[in-house]
Amino acid sequence: MYEEGKSPRRTIASGTVAVACAVLVVWLVGGCASPEERARTLFGQGKYEEIVQKYSDTPMAEQAREKLAEKLYNDGKYDEVLKNYGQTPIAAKAKQAIDEGAARKLLDAKDFEGVLKQYPNTQTATAARDSLADRLNSDPDKWEKLQAQFPQIGDGSAKSQLASQEFQRIMRLPMRQRTVALETFVQNPQFQRTLAVAKARKELATMKK
Repeated sequence: MYEEGKSPRRTIASGTVAVACAVLVVWLVGGCASPEERARTLFGQGKYEEIVQKYSDTPMAEQAREKLAEKLYNDGKYDEVLKNYGQTPIAAKAKQAIDEGAARKLLDAKDFEGVLKQYPNTQTATAARDSLADRLNSDPDKWEKLQAQFPQIGDGSAKSQLASQEFQRIMRLPMRQRTVALETFVQNPQFQRTLAVAKARKELATMKK
């Protein structure tokens, strides 16, 4: 009910004024906040898309874009990361994930040369290199041709050089010693997947004919 001595109209008017004053205070406080401060508030609330839409020129907008890109990356939407947020740090990881996926498809199809040619910097390229080396174990001629095209075939230059030196040493041995030495050489895990082992296998095959 209304207070004694006050009319209903006066009471309503007083309430309206109070509400108006409260709204005015909120408006003044909000109106005085800079775009950066507003963006920071939204960032704390996780409203990244709103920041990008309303305050795209603020430093917080860049951080908001990174958060949006991270979410897409975690959801496995790598193409969307590159399409919409190609300038964010995580875009490089998205590109790498796409390349790894494409490389694995080629690896599953046993297109090892395709992996090395199109995706040489992927982790899958290591598996393709080893598989190709295994395939060429007894074909040194083709190995040399492919190695000229794909230097990464074989497991490191130091290993290849050491294997080559050992093979050359063995080939200077008398025939009887050479056969035994070659058989030991091709079984040595230290020299596997090298051109020298492929040459040694071919030499053994020739000697046994």
